[in-house]
Amino acid sequence: MTFKRFIAILVIGITLSVGFVFFLKLRSRVVTDDLSTPSVTLPQTTPRSIEIPDEIRQKFAEIPKKPNLITVIEHGSPIDSVYFSPIDPSLIVSRGRDKSIKLWDTNYPSEPVAILTGDSLSISPDGKLLAICSLRNGTSLWSVEKKQYIVSDGISSREAIFSPNGKRLAIGTIGGVQLWNIDTPSRPIKGLKLHTKGIVENMGFSADGKYLSAANRVSGDVDIWELNGNEANKITNFNVSDEKPKWVEALEFVPDATNPVLAIAKNDKNIQLHSPPDWKVTTEIITGHVNDLVFSSDANLLVAAGYNEITIWAADGARILSIETNSRWVNCVDISSDSAYVAGAGNDGIIRIWNVSQNNLTEHISSSDVVKLIYFLPSDRAPRPDIPEKLNLMIQDVRKYFADEMERHGFGRRTFSFEKNSDGTAKVYLFEGRTTDDYYFIKTTKKVTKEVDQFFDSSKNIHLIIADISKTLNKKSSGIVSASPNPYTIDYTQDLMGLRGGEVIMTVSRNGYSTELVARELGHTLGLDNDFRDASYLMSYGRSQKRLSKSSAEWLDKSRYFNPNQTSYNSHSSIVKQAPLPNVVRLHVKDADGIHQVRLFVKPTNEFPPPGYELNINPDINKIDWERKQKGKDYVLHDYVKINLKPNATVEFKLPDYSENQLRVQVIDIYGNMVYRELNLTDENESSITKLVRSVTGG
Repeated sequence: MTFKRFIAILVIGITLSVGFVFFLKLRSRVVTDDLSTPSVTLPQTTPRSIEIPDEIRQKFAEIPKKPNLITVIEHGSPIDSVYFSPIDPSLIVSRGRDKSIKLWDTNYPSEPVAILTGDSLSISPDGKLLAICSLRNGTSLWSVEKKQYIVSDGISSREAIFSPNGKRLAIGTIGGVQLWNIDTPSRPIKGLKLHTKGIVENMGFSADGKYLSAANRVSGDVDIWELNGNEANKITNFNVSDEKPKWVEALEFVPDATNPVLAIAKNDKNIQLHSPPDWKVTTEIITGHVNDLVFSSDANLLVAAGYNEITIWAADGARILSIETNSRWVNCVDISSDSAYVAGAGNDGIIRIWNVSQNNLTEHISSSDVVKLIYFLPSDRAPRPDIPEKLNLMIQDVRKYFADEMERHGFGRRTFSFEKNSDGTAKVYLFEGRTTDDYYFIKTTKKVTKEVDQFFDSSKNIHLIIADISKTLNKKSSGIVSASPNPYTIDYTQDLMGLRGGEVIMTVSRNGYSTELVARELGHTLGLDNDFRDASYLMSYGRSQKRLSKSSAEWLDKSRYFNPNQTSYNSHSSIVKQAPLPNVVRLHVKDADGIHQVRLFVKPTNEFPPPGYELNINPDINKIDWERKQKGKDYVLHDYVKINLKPNATVEFKLPDYSENQLRVQVIDIYGNMVYRELNLTDENESSITKLVRSVTGG
């Protein structure tokens, strides 16, 4: 083989490897919840075959009602834009990926009122004009009333938006923003040209028209100008990118002239709120993927379109509810000017419109950081008439257990809060499953949570779900099906995850519920994890009486669930690995709120189980269980350090003899905000190709 041929083959090989890694990164964006898999697909609704007597039904709380889907419109191609008319919510306009722009009357959704062509569109504040942009044909204004073009210009444009008073049009062009004065729409006057990098795709005016923002979607550059008559002053420029590629998916100002906050949705699942005068990030809303966002006209609601759902947030960033759309990617969203309707559309080419009047939304606004009890009943099963009373006794006992244990460790009678009825008993929601009992036998956890999550938000509360599934009736006590906290991404560059809320799924019990067992599963959602250092610890698999360890009590002392009405302030955290010492891992932890405790978890691979692992009485069987179920697979608590409210600290942990490189570090701050990060002992900065080669070769 010649040297040139060898070099050519080497270059091709490297190129293919880089391409493969890049493909995997792109693909990772769309595998979050593959709705084509049976484990997460909602079943067809089966009518209830056993009626629930009124005297039994009245014992339960009703689940919140979902917004009603009132209109479905088929555009005909994947949809990238949808807008309500600001003056008539029955008029809606959409743009397809095939560049077709269609105006619809929702009272007659079978045929569009008009069909146009363009790369993007915007609708004027008075609903009388459409601004239609095209890279090839320029910018045009189209009269909704006359259904005809009134002016066209050859400026190649990607996007245009109207100012709040309708007298200006900002046109995104290559290298900047062209302003038009459209006091007389048929004779627009070209004004200032504001210079930017690349092609502008996302723009927004503040409510009073004082500020104009523009973003380059690909590079992540954002410019903000202050407009004063015929003058414009660029007051800031920043980039949303840092160590990893980020781009702007959407941006919009809060429609409040007294509070001109700019919301920016990036590709890393977060919405950042930037506030004047320095336009730094003041709030970050942790979300799933966001492709589009819009505020209600009264600035009380934020609506975001993402992966298979539309999410509605309160003005303070509290999540209200999510609406499943049946469109895998929801590309665009809008809310009517009266806040009564939400429209969403995506890759399936269908516009869906829901009634989201305030009466519907208020049912979903509830307190955060509480435990909610949910009784899940398949459509062919009768409810147990005594289940609300049993669950009330269970949750009271578990609550008392934590209070006793916290007091024993010197932290007072602190315990978690749960939702109550007016008489102080536990509120139990009756959740009627979509189909029959036999459907839930397999993959119970995924199927039950998929349905419950359509109506209840576990991002800031814990759901204790009791599933009445017949396959468990032969068991003497309840079987814990699943218990998990609710993780979400905080920092894209560090893979830093937050924990708040979660779900515990139990099966129904004939003979009551073990207080310690329920407490252990709740412990997982409270940020605790397996702790096999002692068989008497609650988070162990020991067979002796369970106690809360001192480290767990110390952790729960700052838990949001053990501190009602805790402030929601949460600054950014960071967990960074420092240069190691022999058999020692060094970490630098930072949190401006003040750090309370740092925990280190490892995956032990020792041959014999630790003292806290006693799943079986027979030691030989217990050893087999350890090797099959736990050894080298799950994280267990290795050590912890209490930090006395410092904003940053360097901590050191001695490592045990084990072969796994992976560690998990978990932190709680003084406000109960929990984060974790998984780290490797090997070099984290090595290239993806090096990691790939090392994993294949075992080097």
